[in-house]
Amino acid sequence: MKIKISFLFLLTLFFLTRLNAQNKLEIQLKDSLSGEAIIGATIIQNGTTNGAASDANGIAKCPVSKTGMVSFTIRYVGYKTVHLDIPIPQEIKPLLVYMNQEDGELEMVIVSSVRTNSRIEDNPTRIEVLGLEEMGEENGIKPGNIMSLLGDIAGIQMQQVSASSGNTFARVQGLNGRYTQILRDGMPMYGGLSGNFGIMQIPPADLKQIEIIKGSASTLYGGDAIGGIINLVSKDPTYNPELNITLNQSSLQETNLNAYTAHRSKNVGITLFAGSTYQQALDIDKDGLSDVAGVNSYVFHPKILFYINPKATLTLNATYTSDTRAGGDMRYLTAAKNDTLYHIKTSTSRKNADLKYIYLIGKNDQLTAKVSTSVYSQNTNTKPYIFLANQNLYYSEVSYLHRRTRADWVLGLNLNGDVFTNNSKALVEVKNYQYQTLGLFAQNTWKPIEKFTLESGLRIDKHTTFGTFILPRLSALYKLNKLLSLRLNGGTGYKAPSLVSYINYETDLASLSSGISLKAERSTGFNADVNYYQQFANGVNITLNQSAFYTQISNPVFDSLTQFGTIAVNNASKALLTKGLQTYARLHAKEFELYLGYVYTQVERKFDEVNILPVITPKHNISSTFFFEPSEDWRVGIESSWIAGQLDQNYKEVKNYYLLAAMVQYSYKKLTFVLNGENLLDFRQNKLGRIYDGTISNPSFHKLWAPIDGRVINLSLQWKIYTR
Repeated sequence: MKIKISFLFLLTLFFLTRLNAQNKLEIQLKDSLSGEAIIGATIIQNGTTNGAASDANGIAKCPVSKTGMVSFTIRYVGYKTVHLDIPIPQEIKPLLVYMNQEDGELEMVIVSSVRTNSRIEDNPTRIEVLGLEEMGEENGIKPGNIMSLLGDIAGIQMQQVSASSGNTFARVQGLNGRYTQILRDGMPMYGGLSGNFGIMQIPPADLKQIEIIKGSASTLYGGDAIGGIINLVSKDPTYNPELNITLNQSSLQETNLNAYTAHRSKNVGITLFAGSTYQQALDIDKDGLSDVAGVNSYVFHPKILFYINPKATLTLNATYTSDTRAGGDMRYLTAAKNDTLYHIKTSTSRKNADLKYIYLIGKNDQLTAKVSTSVYSQNTNTKPYIFLANQNLYYSEVSYLHRRTRADWVLGLNLNGDVFTNNSKALVEVKNYQYQTLGLFAQNTWKPIEKFTLESGLRIDKHTTFGTFILPRLSALYKLNKLLSLRLNGGTGYKAPSLVSYINYETDLASLSSGISLKAERSTGFNADVNYYQQFANGVNITLNQSAFYTQISNPVFDSLTQFGTIAVNNASKALLTKGLQTYARLHAKEFELYLGYVYTQVERKFDEVNILPVITPKHNISSTFFFEPSEDWRVGIESSWIAGQLDQNYKEVKNYYLLAAMVQYSYKKLTFVLNGENLLDFRQNKLGRIYDGTISNPSFHKLWAPIDGRVINLSLQWKIYTR
């Protein structure tokens, strides 16, 4: 009997041991900023010797000695320690955990704009990135759009081109906003007519990061990228659910309400953003005309990801945007809509849909297919005329990434189109057009030694209207040592002209000359920069960067007034040049950050010997930003900029001015309060005199070289119900 009991005891012990041995925690560790796998991190079951290390995919399989709720600790050098309580047996395998970097560590940022998904510090092309932290901060400061955020970047000027509608462009390195290509997740979605309000309708809460390439980049994505690229990268879902709600109110009677939610399971992930903006029209200088346009705007953006297997991912995106802006005579805006009073009312709707499929081949290769379409409609009602138009854009691309130890190749083919339809029978000079471009591109990244990387690219575009364009590009990165690196970039570009990109559709359409025929604009650009980065033992790090840029545009398109009072749009016989220097310094410590920047920009219109310098283009811009975090709950920031060296529409120098902004942020549990002030010194162009000629019933507005809305105070509340 004793033998039988002992045998049963041993048998039971054996099966219990086998059962416990089968319990394992399978976890995947990724960097919270870059999404890149963390290799070599350790996970330990608390109170035991059970542990494991993460492999090349960031996956660790830790044996667990019991069931139920079990505590674990995850550690890795340079990252904050993670403590988790996880139910065992595990339901989701692997469980995805994002680790946050310790303060003072150099951020590992992965960029997608150059198609190699490389780390920013290893890329020969100079790319500036605003990450998830900046998106979160901007959501508390300006949740309606990303204009203010882009304007904080050295070398980018947000230029308001309409006092009535508030229409604003992003000017990169002194070039008009039409030369900057806006991408959404690597796909061109804004251009021509539809590019006018693009940046004004994109909220920061929906974005993971913004990638900026300054200078000619047509080799990467084709036409329209003469001045650079701004790639808006949307968020992806994680295993940790997210639900954030933001409410904002400003002293200029602007109200924003945004909501973002995301979650993923093993096979499916979903993100959903919904936002609305309401802005009351205001007359700041009491001249009877609005200085702040009335706005009603709505954005709805669902995104679904299908994780078909470990090698294949399918992403579906859809976005709907509705936007109405009205400005002009305050009597028209606040009382009966009398069409004899001066007014501009623009209603737009945009429907975007895109699909992206990524398939991993082996350990190093990747096949990517993209398809996108955008349907845009616009109705502009002004006192002289009504402008009705539609623009349909489509884009498709197939590319293959071949990675090797010393060289990476990207080969691809894309087809894109632009169909513009003018539905305004009276505005006959605004012609319909239909463009289609077939592009073939190749890119090689070669790293013969650890210190040197050379990236070369070639694109051949066949345009149905403007012919064939051959666009070479070359970039080099040399790391002199661990602290100092040098980048050189050169490339060519082109822009296929569309008339609505070169004129003010709010005022000029009825005055166009007949028989306008334009040639494509061509460009050559160069960039160079030296970067110094050092991290000290006490967690303090410093970054210094000095860069120079040069771009020449041949056949530049410009508009002029004829002797008959009509507006002519032509190609110039001589070039448009932009060149300059940019200096940047960043000091980061545990409690504070300090940024200092200076940009010198010289733009020359060689085709106009009388007025060679353009209007509304600052020569000098000095900026500074200071953040201080006295505790985990409080954050204080002060920002300033000095703008100098501008000419008005009469080519006369205007007053230099100084802008000051400040913010205070307080977090309590799941709530974050932000009190923010912009233009605290209340500098306004309309303080110095009227910003229009003529009468209130028929005003001719001056070009805007400074703010006209004045001081703005806003208070926002962010409720992070669930956070990643």
